[in-house]
Formats: sequence, structure tokens, C-alpha cells
Amino acid sequence: MNRSGIVDRLSELYPKVNRKAIDALVRIIFSFLVNNISNGSRIEVRGFGCFSLKERSGKIRNPRDGCSIEAESRYVVYFRPGKELKQRVNILDK
Repeated sequence: MNRSGIVDRLSELYPKVNRKAIDALVRIIFSFLVNNISNGSRIEVRGFGCFSLKERSGKIRNPRDGCSIEAESRYVVYFRPGKELKQRVNILDK
């Protein structure tokens, strides 16, 4: 599901709310998440999960010859699912 799918679903659930207002709200929420994660803040949504940054080391190993190449470290977004999300996903797997 993408952003427009979320807006469509919310429009179905709340028909009295203007679609443009829902779209604006979804954009604000996503920009809030992106801005805070990029600033190094940890965002926790109870029951869903936690977003944070992790630093990846700069060493890269070449699989052809086994030599290590020094590269800059970088940050990646890390998501750790919450307890409720883990339980619901495990129910779907069975």
C-alpha cells in the first residue's frame, strides 16, 4: 500500500472528512516522521514498532578477492516491529 492507498482507505472510513484534508494530514504525518528520524530521534508507535537510525560501518569486503576497502560509514533507517505486530504477522504465517 502506498500513500494514496492510505488516503483512499481513510476516505472510505471517514466519508464526512474532505479528501484533501486527509491527504494533507497523511503528508504532515509522514514528513514529521521523516524529519525526526533524519535528525536522529527515535519514533515509537505502540503496538506497531520503532523507527531509529543505525550507523553502518564503512568497511566493504570484495567477494572476488577478499580484500577490504575502506569506505565512509553511513546511517540507515532501522525498524523494529512491536509485540502486537509480531503476533499478528505470525498468525498470518500459519
